[in-house]
Amino acid sequence: MAKIAVVIGSVRPNRIGAQVAEWVAGKAASVEGVEAQVVDLRELDLPLFAEELPTAMAAPKEPKAQPWLQAISEADGVLFVTPEYNHSIPGSLKNALDFLTPASLAHKGVGIVSYGFTGGVRAAEQLRLILANFEAATVNAQVILSIPTDFENMSVFKPAAYHDGEVEKQTEAVVARSQALASLR
Repeated sequence: MAKIAVVIGSVRPNRIGAQVAEWVAGKAASVEGVEAQVVDLRELDLPLFAEELPTAMAAPKEPKAQPWLQAISEADGVLFVTPEYNHSIPGSLKNALDFLTPASLAHKGVGIVSYGFTGGVRAAEQLRLILANFEAATVNAQVILSIPTDFENMSVFKPAAYHDGEVEKQTEAVVARSQALASLR
């Protein structure tokens, strides 16, 4: 069974990312051999990253970071659900990534589900750059959601029909990449 973490990158009180993440987790879990679990950064309530040493040198000491690090370390692959804020990822997601050790994501399949008024594509590209530092194996298959067309009244998630099968395809690619690179972890 492949364990896939579905990370909600936004912590805002009025966020729409939780709806997207639940949809992603459901679609991912429909892929044979996949167990998907939502990881909510808002529930983790991480403080600002202020460790004495970078995580490339030592695991974080912050107690609130331990469940986050454990969830990602134990996952076989990760699907990040990110909005686009000011042409980038939310600060909450960047802060959370700063708490991860390189080994927690190295050689794991990773997928990106982005949303925004332009589909969140700029945030996805920023996230790809950050994930490259971890040696994460980001897959090309990407799910791009538009707030004007995939959300009723820009708040209730109702994905357009053409998204059918996208998450499943992405999940299959994440699992395949993770399995192919397992000996390197």
